[in-house]
Order: sequence, then structure tokens, then C-alpha cells
Amino acid sequence: MAILKLIFITLTLPLLFLHSYVAVSILELQNALKTSEIDATVRRACSKKLEDCLESEDMESETQRRLLLMQRRYISYETLRRDMVPCQKPGSSYYDCGAAQANPYSRGCEIITRCARGIK
Repeated sequence: MAILKLIFITLTLPLLFLHSYVAVSILELQNALKTSEIDATVRRACSKKLEDCLESEDMESETQRRLLLMQRRYISYETLRRDMVPCQKPGSSYYDCGAAQANPYSRGCEIITRCARGIK
């Protein structure tokens, strides 16, 4: 019975390690979705265009799989929020921001609307 437990532990520990390693590498892929990182990975693995590299046998199947996972066909909410400035005052939290109009309307003044250069 003790031998069976030892064999079981000996066989399951490497499988648990492999499972946790694969899960961590997939999480890293999901966090590294910048096109520059994708391009750098492709350049290291293949010197052709991205499409040609993915179809060719030059790249390993693991590299192909990772590159295909990293390509998105939509703009994520994270990407859209990346350039947003929450407050006008640097260092302020979201709650210290005064309620202000996000995009105040300002109409241009042109001759046709009779507001330019005092024309009436």
C-alpha cells in the first residue's frame, strides 16, 4: 500500500507542476497583448511576414499557438480606457474629481453664422 502511494505521488506531482505552468503561461499571454510584443516574438521566430510565418514550418507549434492567441480582432475595453485621464488634478483619486462636462460643446464662429469679426 505504501508503494502505491509513493508511485501515485511520484506521478501526480509532475502533472500538477505542468498544469500550473501552462496556466501561468496562458495568463502571461493574455496580459501581453501589445502589437509590438507580437511583432518582436514573430521576428525572433521567423524573418518573413506574420501570415507567412504562421503558415510555414519554420516556427514551432507552441509559438504558433501563442501568436494566434495573442491576436485579437476587436478593441477591448482595457485598450479604450488606457488613454483616459480621470481627473484634471494629478494625483487625485476618482472621488476628488469635480463633476464636469466631459466634452463641452463649443460651436465655431464663422462668417455664415454672422458671429465673426463683429459682422451683423
